[in-house]
Amino acid sequence: MTPKTLIFLTLTVVGSLAACKEKPAAKPAKSGTAQALSQPVSSITGSWVGSFVPDEEVIIVDKNGDSFPATPNKITMFISELEDGNIKGYSVCAGNERPFTGSYEEEGGKIKASLQEPGDNKYDGIFDLVISKSDRTITGKWTPFNKAIAGRHYILERKNFKYNTALGRYPKASAQLLTADDVNNMYKEELRYMRNEIYARHGYSFKLRDIRQEFDGQDWYIPVSTDVRKKLSAIEVKNEKLIKNFEKYAEESYDDYGR
Repeated sequence: MTPKTLIFLTLTVVGSLAACKEKPAAKPAKSGTAQALSQPVSSITGSWVGSFVPDEEVIIVDKNGDSFPATPNKITMFISELEDGNIKGYSVCAGNERPFTGSYEEEGGKIKASLQEPGDNKYDGIFDLVISKSDRTITGKWTPFNKAIAGRHYILERKNFKYNTALGRYPKASAQLLTADDVNNMYKEELRYMRNEIYARHGYSFKLRDIRQEFDGQDWYIPVSTDVRKKLSAIEVKNEKLIKNFEKYAEESYDDYGR
């Protein structure tokens, strides 16, 4: 046998042995760990609005030393993600915007969730809630981390915010430029309301208690943001300045017009 023949036979045997080896089996795809919801995610994500009611009568003392009973505040909860048993979103209430994360499970056509706020704000806590498919509501309790603060309960309805210049008591302030004649015979309280109503139409969440209560009682009002200044139209910016100037001199205006 010649050297060339020996080399050829060796390569043939090695090649045959390699061909006989089986290919590794493909790894099975991982299956999802969470059970699919019986209702579309889109029917749950979005905004839910309602009254955030104290569980008990509590007296609050503000920074000026004035005391008053705690009152219900309008709250908007935004659910942004709902996937694999996890839920994310944020709430807007009384001039505060707070994120939350948590877990959920579905049982009997209802979704039960426990949502926790970060804890770095004195008004943070935990939302324990139930989302009902049949009546499209969220009901539950909020338990504060700070035990000195009263807990709250709520019933929220599905509502979407939509900016509309026709809403409110003084829609003209958002729809067209005002003149001095439009505002110079108004009381200071009326002017203040008109000016803040511009912000309310954009869903501004008010920190000041008296203004907040004025708008929380309006069905059209939905708090969605703690800063809407960049959303004001050019007309609204000019009107807001005009109204504010007349607020400053309102008392003199009343005297001039005999009111």
